Amino acid sequence: MSMQAHPSCPGERIAALFATMPTPTRVQTARTAGREFAAQSLTDDDLELTRAVIEHCIHDIDAAVRQAIAEAVQECEFLSHDLALKLALDVEEVALPIVSSSPVLSDEDLFRVLETATNGKQMAIAARPHLGLLSTGWLAEHGCYSALKICLGNETAIIGKAAYQHLMARFGDVEPIQKLLVERPYLPTEVVSQLFDFISEEYKQILIARNPVAENTSVYKILTAREKLLAKTLDRRMTDYEQKKKCLALDREGRLTSTLMLRLLIMGNHSFFAAALGHASGISKKRVVSLTSGRGYLGLQRLYERAALPPYHYTAFRITLEEHRKALHYHPRADQENFRQRILDRIALTYGWDADMTQEELMEKLLPKRLH
Repeated sequence: MSMQAHPSCPGERIAALFATMPTPTRVQTARTAGREFAAQSLTDDDLELTRAVIEHCIHDIDAAVRQAIAEAVQECEFLSHDLALKLALDVEEVALPIVSSSPVLSDEDLFRVLETATNGKQMAIAARPHLGLLSTGWLAEHGCYSALKICLGNETAIIGKAAYQHLMARFGDVEPIQKLLVERPYLPTEVVSQLFDFISEEYKQILIARNPVAENTSVYKILTAREKLLAKTLDRRMTDYEQKKKCLALDREGRLTSTLMLRLLIMGNHSFFAAALGHASGISKKRVVSLTSGRGYLGLQRLYERAALPPYHYTAFRITLEEHRKALHYHPRADQENFRQRILDRIALTYGWDADMTQEELMEKLLPKRLH
């Protein structure tokens, strides 16, 4: 950037400088400031000045300037929450990069944005990975048709029972919506039953194939019990070489599953979890530890996607990692049983299930619905 840090108030100097700039120059300055800020390549003095430039630019009267900032910082994990939310609530062309990609926005923030969102904003939010219950609930009850189609096609979106009821009440008789509904992963049993009342025979066959609940109940229990036993055998001290060798063997047997990794993480076996995720993603264990121990979750998400693990399970991994980080800082001596139950309850509630589940009940629900 061309401006130099100065001990006098940077805000006044920036305002005076920007007042004389033509719009194209302000846009380019905003874009440069945003990119340098997101790249974390600045010294402390330059960082303070760049932050002041960004804060000035998001109040610029010209939307093109604000849009340049939004595009530059859309994936920045350390953007302040206030700035991210202000950009998300701005006009559509400014807000779209932020509501589409910003990791700073919570499900509560997105719900707030949706309450006054244009159709374009609704569609961008509906496509976000791992969209939460509040947002999908609002879209189901109030969202435009296009946003609802995107939401139903988003396999990582968590849709609760109440949201499905709103969806079926509004568009249950619309064939494209029926198709998306029957192809959703993990439909609640009540929704499956209701869909049978009005869908075609073709869709009924798809629904049965994707949701074989009653017939396979014993199979799910057997698989859960086996995985529980396996996790216990892995919960011991091992060298990195032993872990690598075990991961290779489990992968060959088809047992290095996302539910096994999640189970190990809930149990607090971070070492084998890192080894397993490293094997699945083709990244070293040391690098996995580095990417998953920072303050953000973009590293975890990219590793998870690289490992091609089920998208529907990502939210459970993030919740578990988040709770472990909180415990490390605020409750290092917490009772382990209560701590694990808190993780289980939070996962269950996020996915729209009842709290007070045992770990086996939760894992059984998270098993894939199609068993081969």
